[in-house]
Amino acid sequence: MSRWSLLFLAIALGAACTAPKSKICRETCTREADCHESRSSDDSTFDEGECIAACAALERDAEARVLVTQHADCVGKAENCQAVLECK
Repeated sequence: MSRWSLLFLAIALGAACTAPKSKICRETCTREADCHESRSSDDSTFDEGECIAACAALERDAEARVLVTQHADCVGKAENCQAVLECK
């Protein structure tokens, strides 16, 4: 195998190992994505996949995990999409 093939394989395996699998992140980002989609006047470019990846990265950091948990709680308790979109 060439050096480039090995490098590509290493990167691909690394990406697969770090794929976000957090249930909290998936549920939170899915609800947020649904709310963004339901707003016809919403010009944002909310990307559910990017949200999950960023959430999972933050969740791995001990200090940021608290913020992830607080945001997920807010989204989970929100009674409607307006409340979801107001969660910080």
